[in-house]
Amino acid sequence: MTQITHTPFVPWTQRPTADVRRASQAQYMHGMTEILAAEGPMQALSLFQIYGKASGVMKLAAPVRKLCERALLAGEKAGELVIEREDDSEVEGLEDSVCWIVRLPDTPRVIVRDLGNRGFADIPMSELAALVLEIRTQDEFMGREDIYRAVLDHYGLQKLTALVRRRLDKVLEIYF
Repeated sequence: MTQITHTPFVPWTQRPTADVRRASQAQYMHGMTEILAAEGPMQALSLFQIYGKASGVMKLAAPVRKLCERALLAGEKAGELVIEREDDSEVEGLEDSVCWIVRLPDTPRVIVRDLGNRGFADIPMSELAALVLEIRTQDEFMGREDIYRAVLDHYGLQKLTALVRRRLDKVLEIYF
């Protein structure tokens, strides 16, 4: 059995934020950097959803998502946060904000954590790759299915779904 260090995932403690549909750049950055301080590095789409929910909006329409993307890009330009684009099995093209992994400048690029309240699709590909590397370091001859099982075990998951298989296949294709 592969032993992996479990770094706890600490979710942001939700509090009201400025309305995601009308926030100023300063309001976006205040709320988003607060969320990133707790949960980063994370997918931009997850960041938008958490911010939106805190502002009372349950589902982000495409125009609102565009506002969030613009705010993030402006924050990146101002040096308030870092955006890295990762190839993800669930989207086509690195310009989709699902591929944007966002963190504060002083946050490590990759942190392998427990699943917490995230879904498997919300885990950055770089975090999955770091976990797979750690697993393979402990047993370099481990087969693909055993790697999948070790990843599932780390995150406390049971079922090897099509989503899990696609994302881990992509990790192995890109990083190994």
